[in-house]
Amino acid sequence: MKIKAKNPKTPFLERVATFDLDRYYTPGVRFLCHFSMWFIFTLLLQLNLFIDSGLPFDQGAAFATRTLLCNMAVFYIFFYVVVPNTLLKNRVIPALISFAGCIILWIILNHYLLLFIANHFNVQSPYYKKGLRANQVATFWFIISPKDILTFLIPVFYSISPYFFLKIVVSIIRFYSITFKSERKAIKLEVEKLDLERDFLKAQLNPHFLFNTLNNLYGLSLRKDEHTPEVITQLSEMMRYTLYESNSKLVPLQKELDYLENYVKLEKMRYKQDANIVCEIHKDNLAGQMIAPLLTFTFVENAFKYGLRKRDDGFIKMMISVNDNNFYFSVVNDKRRMEKITRVGGIGIENARKRLQLLYPYRHTLSISDMDQAFSVELTINLK
Repeated sequence: MKIKAKNPKTPFLERVATFDLDRYYTPGVRFLCHFSMWFIFTLLLQLNLFIDSGLPFDQGAAFATRTLLCNMAVFYIFFYVVVPNTLLKNRVIPALISFAGCIILWIILNHYLLLFIANHFNVQSPYYKKGLRANQVATFWFIISPKDILTFLIPVFYSISPYFFLKIVVSIIRFYSITFKSERKAIKLEVEKLDLERDFLKAQLNPHFLFNTLNNLYGLSLRKDEHTPEVITQLSEMMRYTLYESNSKLVPLQKELDYLENYVKLEKMRYKQDANIVCEIHKDNLAGQMIAPLLTFTFVENAFKYGLRKRDDGFIKMMISVNDNNFYFSVVNDKRRMEKITRVGGIGIENARKRLQLLYPYRHTLSISDMDQAFSVELTINLK
């Protein structure tokens, strides 16, 4: 069985989601954005009426203002009255009816504003003059008749669509940002939970390992072995690291590797000198490199718990290196045929995988192979 974990990178969506819109979109900024939106679109319409349609400036301004007032009325009623009271409360049918009412409101306002223009401006352009005369003879009941509403439906959509589009885009970004923040908050809580489990692991540090090390120390002291001070120092450094130095979110990679190296040396004391234990820790390119503490300890402890089970060909092979800010870790050990490896030291492989996903999203690959007679782990982390 082979398990691989790799996260696709979506930098653009992540940048959009992490943008704190609520922080910068203050009431003052919101007013400025709305004012700019209405001003720019109205100015463009004014220029179009002046240049392409040949209307005098004052008449073009009157028609542009008519469109502005109609669009503003529909825009603010729909998004600030209709939507909060219908769509946001899952009331779809009232929302559709209210939207139809907004369309009718636009047509009614347009009718009376055109009457105002016809009565106060001497419009000579044939196209607009004809339209104003048709509007003057139309009654109120005619303009809200189904036939007239269907006639105006496409022009109304054409008129309000730019503003609706901008509002919807901003709302989607805001909703996505809020959702992303909620997910990040949940992830933060999950990290804190896993950190508590890591602290529990540190607190117990596998009692069997400590008892075995102390027994070995006792034997060395009785023999007055010259390696006794070295073993005491190694155990002391491990205890200091687990109790104090690994409390930070990130620790120097050099200290993390020293900890693993000391652990392997102390575990080797339980086995014969010719035991097939290979540990290659390359300490090049470590300057300034930081890593989350105890990420790989589960896999190393796991190797010694389940490895070296076979009398003749038992083995543990571990290799760690750093190259171009990439941390590479691999460990392979023998195990009994079809023996399932699931949990170690109270934290387990699954929790180790979760910690990697939460602490290094999009920046790690983890490959676990649980075979019949061997177990292997390969891990790569981008440290920058």
